[in-house]
Amino acid sequence: MSLSISKPFGVSLPSFSRQISQGDQLITFKDTLNPKTDFDQLSRLLDGSLDEKEKQCLNDLKEYLVKKEDAWILDQKLLNFIGGLLEHRSLNSEIRVKLFRLMAAGALRDDFWSFLQMDRKERHLMKYPNDFEDLTVEEQKAVALFLCNNFSSSKGAEWLLYGSPWKLDEKLETSNVKITSKVAAYSLVSYTPSLQDYGSAMIYNIAMKEAKALAVPVAKYTEEGLPTVQLDYGSVSDKDIMSNSTNGLSETKFVTLKVYNDVAVELCMAMLKFIKKTKNPNEEILYRCVKSLLKFSLILKQDLLSCIAMVQTDLDEQVPGKSARIDTLWSQLRQQLLNNS
Repeated sequence: MSLSISKPFGVSLPSFSRQISQGDQLITFKDTLNPKTDFDQLSRLLDGSLDEKEKQCLNDLKEYLVKKEDAWILDQKLLNFIGGLLEHRSLNSEIRVKLFRLMAAGALRDDFWSFLQMDRKERHLMKYPNDFEDLTVEEQKAVALFLCNNFSSSKGAEWLLYGSPWKLDEKLETSNVKITSKVAAYSLVSYTPSLQDYGSAMIYNIAMKEAKALAVPVAKYTEEGLPTVQLDYGSVSDKDIMSNSTNGLSETKFVTLKVYNDVAVELCMAMLKFIKKTKNPNEEILYRCVKSLLKFSLILKQDLLSCIAMVQTDLDEQVPGKSARIDTLWSQLRQQLLNNS
């Protein structure tokens, strides 16, 4: 099998201070944020435009993020206040930037998930990221930062990867995981270094989360056999997926849900496009991409080969030689792709 289809092209990225991947630890961005500064700037932007109830909401936000009050102060009134500011697109976009940077700081706290749960009806905090491609670059950076930092807790990650559909309007449906995936993919293939950083971190975090799958006995994986077997759906360790995918001798086949496969394909396409268009990629970002591709290769199998063919990415030429740790991952990925062919 040839992985070499076309020559790479693109632009190099400037040097940039980034979070470094350590083992399988998920990546978040704490040092990028300064809640006190962001809050002070938001207050100045809103000065003179708030009534007394709105001023109280703003003060509650300060109590939680700057003075470290507990999450009990995060209530529906505050959520509606934030939602109103996000919906009024005629307002200065810097207001929305500061709001989402503050939400990104909140997302680093374990108790922030209760605020996310309040948003299940109106979905202010997901509807706004859904318009990602229409936002200013600064808004995009704040949104991507917010979503990525939600991986700091298991409940935040569950919120990001929630797959059940909900209505955007009368005709359109989406889901949290689709929006999360869209933001991650769009960020990675942008030409903004910080967005590439956040996007690659989001993709890496999604890939490093344990996939949920049906465990199907290979002997029963037929049209006649499937109806006769009791299937268990749950988290599957990377070790189990790896052993299942490499030798082809396992008695069990893991089958992931379509929504997970669709997300994995979208993210793989983004990573392959990034590798193709970027002549001298940052080592950390390339590492995240190759490690994520390796994980997804265990699940997508032939679908990943189709992605490579569609993007026309020359992985043999573009990946090796950047660092020892990337070369190690690349040898594993290349073998897996050969196994899948």
